[in-house]
Amino acid sequence: MTGVLITAEGVEGSGKSTQLLHLSERLRRMGLPVVVSKEPGGTALGLQIRTLLLTPHSSGESWCPEAELMLFYADRAQHLAQVIRPAMAAGKIVLVDRFEDSTRAYQGASGVSEQVLDRLHELVVGRLKPHLTLLLDMDPELSLQRVEVRNLAMGEEFKETRFDQAHLEFHRRVRARFLAIAQGDPGRVAVIPARDAPALVETAIWHRVAPLLRNAGFRLPDDEAVVG
Repeated sequence: MTGVLITAEGVEGSGKSTQLLHLSERLRRMGLPVVVSKEPGGTALGLQIRTLLLTPHSSGESWCPEAELMLFYADRAQHLAQVIRPAMAAGKIVLVDRFEDSTRAYQGASGVSEQVLDRLHELVVGRLKPHLTLLLDMDPELSLQRVEVRNLAMGEEFKETRFDQAHLEFHRRVRARFLAIAQGDPGRVAVIPARDAPALVETAIWHRVAPLLRNAGFRLPDDEAVVG
C-alpha cells in the first residue's frame, strides 16, 4: 500500500489547522497510520525558516518576493525529503497544513510570475501531487475578524505573522488565486465552505476523505466509510 497525501489550504483564519487536527484525531481513533505536519516549519530546520518568513524583522526590512519564495521552497525541499516522502513510502496517511497551493496563492498574489513558480515546483516537488486538497474557503473580511479575535484571546505574548498583518486587498487576491486553482483542478481540490458551523465543515471534509482512503486500501469501520 502506498501512502496518501492530503493537504489543507485557505486564507488566514479559515479554520484549516483546527479541522486538520480533528481529522487526524478521527483517523487515529480508527487505528490508521497518520503523520501530521505543516509548511513552513515541518522539520527542525524548517522551524528556523518559518521564523525568518513569518516574523517581522526588528530592522523593519522585508523580504523581496523572490527571496521569500526561495525560503518557502527551501523549507519544502527539506520537508519533502525528511517527512513527506518517507511517510508516504511507508504507506501512511500524510496530512499537511499548507503546501504548494499556498505558495502559488500567496507568492503569486505578491507578484511572482507563474513561470518562476513552475520552475521551482519542477525542481523541488517534481511529479508529486496531493491526492486531495481541502480548500477551506471564506471571505477574507470574515476570516481576518476571526484572526483578530484569536490574537486577542492568545494574549500579549502571541505575535501576529506578517501575513496576518497584510492588507485586505492582498487577502482577496490570495482567495481568488486559491479559487482559480480549485477551478483548474476540481478532481483534486475540494472547496469546503468554511463559514459553516465547525461540525458541518468537519462532516463535509469527511465525505471527501473517506472515499479516498477506502479506494486507497485503508480499512475504515463500516459506519465511518461514507458518513461523518
